[in-house]
Amino acid sequence: MDSVIIDWVNGFVGQSATFDRFVELIAVNPLVKGVPIAALFLFLWFLPRVDHNFARLRLVALLGVAMVAILLGRMAAVLFPYRPRPLHSEALDLQLPIGISPTELDGWSSFPSDHAVLYAALVTGFWIVNRWAGMAAALHALFVIAFGRVFLTLHFPSDILGGAVIGVIVTLVLLPMTAKLVRRAGVLGMAERWPQYFHPSVFIVLFQIATMFDSARAIVKAAVDFIT
Repeated sequence: MDSVIIDWVNGFVGQSATFDRFVELIAVNPLVKGVPIAALFLFLWFLPRVDHNFARLRLVALLGVAMVAILLGRMAAVLFPYRPRPLHSEALDLQLPIGISPTELDGWSSFPSDHAVLYAALVTGFWIVNRWAGMAAALHALFVIAFGRVFLTLHFPSDILGGAVIGVIVTLVLLPMTAKLVRRAGVLGMAERWPQYFHPSVFIVLFQIATMFDSARAIVKAAVDFIT
């Protein structure tokens, strides 16, 4: 099925330079890829509702779960057998979209998609808090994340599916217990007493999520290189 789907999607590649660049823009640019999800988080945070604490507890917990999910996704990519990405696969004769280099993400295993892990975790969390928000996040993940990364030959469909399964399971397992820890720690009370500290901290985490923790990874990599 991987070959069938990716061959079909690849049939649209190169038909229009404008379309190729458009897909690259929405799939790679953080303003389109990540910022809408961060904005949706803030929308739910300030959305008036009867069960206000229910939503906010789970939204705070979701930030922690999202960080765990992306960490597990990267660990899975390292621990699982190496799988070349579609654009690096010698068995496939794929046309690369305009703007995608043949050396793009060279050396990075294709399975699972860490984007799929993260966004599936977020979709699941949003769905628990608000069905309409979950549906909006799911559509965004489907067209911007899943289709975009398959179209750009960065991932096989099974990479996306595998990552999504990991993200959903991580959220369903960890979100309830993390929400309980957030409640016991009195985080919402802290947010009300010290909003000048709480909301900037949330902004920093949302920024990292919107940019797939790229700057955090760069700092960690620089620290490791310095130590070693």
